[in-house]
Amino acid sequence: MRQNSSKPLWEWDMYSKRCEVSRYEVWRFATDALVSSIKYLQSDTSINTMKIRNRLTLIYAIAAIIVMTVLGELVYYFTVRFHQQEFAERLEGRVQVTEQIFLEKDEVLGQAVRDKFLQRLDEEEEYVITLKQSGLDSLDDLFYRGLSKDISTSNSLTFNKDKRQGVAKIYDLPNGKFAVVVTAVDVFGKTKLDFLKKILIIGMLLGLAILVMVGWFSSQRALRPLETKIKKASEISASNLNLRLEVRHPDDEIGELTIAFNRMLDRIQAGFESQRGFVANASHEIRNPLTAIIGEADLLLERDRPIAEYKATLQNIVTEAERLQKLANQLLELSKAEAMDSLSELHAVPLDQLLLETLDRFPAERVKLDFEECKSEPIVNANPPLLQTAFSNIIDNALKYSENQLITIEFQKIADEFQVKVSDKGIGISAEDLKHIYVPLFRSRNARKLRGHGVGLPLARRIILLHKGRLLVTSNGEAQGTEVTITLPAHN
Repeated sequence: MRQNSSKPLWEWDMYSKRCEVSRYEVWRFATDALVSSIKYLQSDTSINTMKIRNRLTLIYAIAAIIVMTVLGELVYYFTVRFHQQEFAERLEGRVQVTEQIFLEKDEVLGQAVRDKFLQRLDEEEEYVITLKQSGLDSLDDLFYRGLSKDISTSNSLTFNKDKRQGVAKIYDLPNGKFAVVVTAVDVFGKTKLDFLKKILIIGMLLGLAILVMVGWFSSQRALRPLETKIKKASEISASNLNLRLEVRHPDDEIGELTIAFNRMLDRIQAGFESQRGFVANASHEIRNPLTAIIGEADLLLERDRPIAEYKATLQNIVTEAERLQKLANQLLELSKAEAMDSLSELHAVPLDQLLLETLDRFPAERVKLDFEECKSEPIVNANPPLLQTAFSNIIDNALKYSENQLITIEFQKIADEFQVKVSDKGIGISAEDLKHIYVPLFRSRNARKLRGHGVGLPLARRIILLHKGRLLVTSNGEAQGTEVTITLPAHN
């Protein structure tokens, strides 16, 4: 009886070997290309000086090359595997035909098999070998060394010899044990694979060209709004800081960038206007005392005067000089505060006590206190001298501009913060002037008749900010009084 053949043990044929080498080379190329591309894009090379459009196109092209190369290789690889299996099945059928004709000698069955497998394979060769020692040796001589050993451990196998592919099977019949070997060349399959390779190469080149062009035009279209905004931004200078970039799509990245740029222009414009105002105000504040000093000195030099007049005039000069000195000192303090990013030496101090110590410098009959009782001691992290300076400036302004009326100081705790509110019923601040009160040396129109320099409030605000607090000034208009609210975080 003939033994049933086991499931074939597939091995690489000549196409498999070529495909294996090709696949390895392609994968190595794709991996090396990807790693090299990433290193190149991250390195400080000329690519970092490219325009974004060129850089995006280059990245797109590299990615397309890698993807299409790997995709083409996978298509070719699986097509080769399909042809391998198909050709091996045909060889398997030829082995069965050979066994039935030459070993079983069944003419009726042989004729049916011939009709079924009438077409011969290209360069087909058939071998029927008796598995004796001489037959085993002939297997090694005819095909490859070690075939006899391989076939003895398996009833069926495939093998390669040069460009030929073969299938060998063992049959155990009553008249002996035989090996049937059929080899052939898959000329048709190789022709189809060569044609497929050409199609894949041409298709990959055409696809790559199309993808690069699509990437180029897509990046150009996507970056066109950015180029327009760059051109518009180049037209903005110190003389036309009121210009802004148009925001068409606020939800995309370019829209968000445009909004951020416009906000930056707002801050720059505010800084420029503040600087212009500071220069104008500083000129005014410095010119008035100097004019008074020069006028008094010229008056003394006109003629001889009594000693009493000399003393009175010199006293006026000293007063104006002290006014200039006070202005210089306040500007120096403000400059130091503006230069600080944070306070290095902070101490846990009771805020109510610090406020009461500050009030000792002012007439008690003009101050009304309204302190809310706290369940625990009101402790804040503070630099006591600086915080007292801020309180002193705010209280001094309230007394100065309240026209001898009482001012009210309220103290309370709200959540994890302490709030100090200084209210007066004085000259107030107009809505227009309220926008500029934090500009150094700025003074509202109705306050210019009173002595002052316009430095105290900006200095107080800066000190409060350094203590991570907030300062808010509100007024309902001229002659309606002013309310200053200071909020400081409680000590943890």
